[in-house]
Amino acid sequence: MRIMFLSGDRETARAYRIAADETGALRLITVNHIAKALEQMFREPFDALLSDNPNVFHPRIQNCRVLWPGTICLLLREPIGDLRLPDELTFCFSYDSDPKQVLRRMLSFPAAECRTYTAEALISRFLQQVGVPVSLTGFECMREAIGVLLSVNRFTDIGSLQELYGFLGAKLQIGASAAEHAIRQGINAAWIRADTGLLEKIFGYTVDAERATPSNAAFLFRAADHIKLQQRGNTDK
Repeated sequence: MRIMFLSGDRETARAYRIAADETGALRLITVNHIAKALEQMFREPFDALLSDNPNVFHPRIQNCRVLWPGTICLLLREPIGDLRLPDELTFCFSYDSDPKQVLRRMLSFPAAECRTYTAEALISRFLQQVGVPVSLTGFECMREAIGVLLSVNRFTDIGSLQELYGFLGAKLQIGASAAEHAIRQGINAAWIRADTGLLEKIFGYTVDAERATPSNAAFLFRAADHIKLQQRGNTDK
């Protein structure tokens, strides 16, 4: 079982690492920030998430379209009172609980398959894998653009890329030219940050020799094709 433990408290994280080593039968990954947790979950699925930070259920975090594990547990420092807990929550533990007991209880939960990837989750995971920073406006523009390309019967049905930029600009309220520029920034950032071997494997001949990056159109169409193959189970996830 693979459990991610999200906590900003070093001593607590250390106690859970020790408990995991002694408990066995599980792999525990500790992270101290939600951004790092999201990055990990983009890279690989986890069976469970344990956190002392209720903000993992914040709408802005949920909108990252990450693949959430089937089991999500919270460590609560104080009684919740009238606080409404989200539907995704599996179980609550007291912050003072024995780490071994908490991990053993999590191991006892029925095995749950990780939630199915939606198209948005696949797109977000793909963009994160190729190095597009989530914080960039281009990330959201690229996710929306690829989603549009996936939703039409044939990619050429879009008509022109300018029409797509206009759609993105109107939906995100930034304007067509700003959407085009944001996507270009996202591509440039990816080629600075990501694994060049992975980029060459996915984009190959579409990379422009002078710029050393693909054009906006080449990136978006190739990304949409790659994700469509993932949905059909014809390529590595």
